[in-house]
Amino acid sequence: MKIAILGGTGKLGLGLAIRLSRTGHEVTIGSRDEGKASEAAKTAGAAVRGATNGEAAVWCDSALLSVPYGSHRSLLEPLRGELRGKMIIDATVPIDPANLLQIKTESGTSAAEETAAIIGSPDVFAAFQTISHRVLRHPGVSHDVLVAGGTARKSEVMELIRSMALRPIDAGPIEVAGHLERMTVLLLSVNKANKVKDSGIQITGI
Repeated sequence: MKIAILGGTGKLGLGLAIRLSRTGHEVTIGSRDEGKASEAAKTAGAAVRGATNGEAAVWCDSALLSVPYGSHRSLLEPLRGELRGKMIIDATVPIDPANLLQIKTESGTSAAEETAAIIGSPDVFAAFQTISHRVLRHPGVSHDVLVAGGTARKSEVMELIRSMALRPIDAGPIEVAGHLERMTVLLLSVNKANKVKDSGIQITGI
């Protein structure tokens, strides 16, 4: 599978690229600045390439969004045509800059639901909100990854996550994506309270 990590030059994007580069999938990091994307790709591995977000969106079969929420809409709106019909996994967490213990979006729904509305596609999923970029950089470490979205292509998302040596958990429809995004804030608070950096979520009974 050809996978683009749009807005992928940050810590989470690089962690995803490093983990994905070991799966046999083709990986491209996208950025507004092609030079920045190419530099990031060099740090992620020889099999990873860099491109503009637009070029990556045209090239890919599936896109991962790891852009800060402030750039979420401006990244997606010009790429509607390129991304429509493709599988999109949104890892965006819309943390409220005025209150870092809350999330806040333009619509009042989740960032992932906004992605689905902007692209006009049912093939949008929320995932990777509960896993540290540090964990992603270490392929021998596995965490649970909660996935919210429709049923039509969810099995493909789950299989992609399994290929990354992670454990996918079906969290239900896209309407619960906001709860996944809030879990990031919860885990940041857990990290601070316990003086750790890589707390995660484990689902039992499944």
